[in-house]
Amino acid sequence: MRVVTYNIQYGKGRDGRYDIDRVADVLVGADIVGLQEVEAYWERSGNIHQVERIAERLGGYHAVYGATVDIDKRLDGRHVRRQFGNAILSRWPIITTRTFLFPKLTPLTAHAIQRGVTEATIETPLGLIRVYSSHFSHLCDEERLLHAQLTLDVHRRAQSDGPVSAGGHPDTSWLEEPPPPVPAEAILMGDLNLTPDSPVYELLVGPTSHMYGRLNPPGCFCDAWVAAGHAETEGDTIYRDWDGKTGKRIDYIMVTPGLRAKVASAEVLRDADASDHQPVAVTFRD
Repeated sequence: MRVVTYNIQYGKGRDGRYDIDRVADVLVGADIVGLQEVEAYWERSGNIHQVERIAERLGGYHAVYGATVDIDKRLDGRHVRRQFGNAILSRWPIITTRTFLFPKLTPLTAHAIQRGVTEATIETPLGLIRVYSSHFSHLCDEERLLHAQLTLDVHRRAQSDGPVSAGGHPDTSWLEEPPPPVPAEAILMGDLNLTPDSPVYELLVGPTSHMYGRLNPPGCFCDAWVAAGHAETEGDTIYRDWDGKTGKRIDYIMVTPGLRAKVASAEVLRDADASDHQPVAVTFRD
C-alpha cells in the first residue's frame, strides 16, 4: 500500500504555471493521497474543482474534500462554492468522513486563513484505517500547538466518540444500515509547517530519552520517515536550494504505533516540480 502526501500549492508549479494535471501525474501509483492547498473555482487556477479533476485523472478515485475556506461565487450565471482546504483520495471507497476546523489567532498584521483536519475511514489491505490530511499554521509555534493538540484530541477521542451515527432512533429510516466501526489505527499526513526540532513535533510523536531515543507514548504518532530507517533531520520537503535539494522537512506521514512495523519504506519525491513542496511517499507491507 502506497500513501502519498502533497501540498500542491493550488496547482502552481515551480515554474509559476498552474497545471493540475501535472499534479495528478505525480500521484499516479498512489493508493491513498492526502492533499493540502487544494481549491475549487478560483480564477487563478482556471475555475475548476481541483479535487474532482485529480480524482478523474487518477482513474476515478474516491475522494473527500475538507474545505476550510468556503465562499459563494458567481460564475457564468450560476452560484458555485469558492473553496480551499485539504483532500483525501483513495483507490478504495471512503467509508465515512469528518472535517474539524482549527482555532486561529487571527492576527491583524499577517495573512491568516481558516485551517482544519479532514478524516476519512478507509477499508485498506491493512484493515480499516482512519486517514487524516491536515495543514497546520505557517505563522508560529503557538498556533501550530493549537492545531496539533486538536488533531491529537480528535484522534484520541475517535473510538470513545463512536461511529458517525450511534444509538437507536424510533424512525428506522434514519439508519439505513449499521454504521461502520471506528478503527484504532490511523495515519496522519500533511504540511505541518514544523521541523523535527519543534515542540509541536514533540507533542505529536513524544519526547526523547537519552537512553532510548524517541519514546512514542500511547496516544501519539510515530514518524513513518523515521520508522523507515531515516534520521529525523533528513528528508527536506521544501527547498531553498532547488539544485542542491536542500531546505526544511515540514511535510510528514505519521502512523499509530500499531502500524509502525508495517512501514516498509519512505521517500521524498525530490524531482517533482508541480508545487513548491515535494511529495512524501510511504509504502506499507501487508
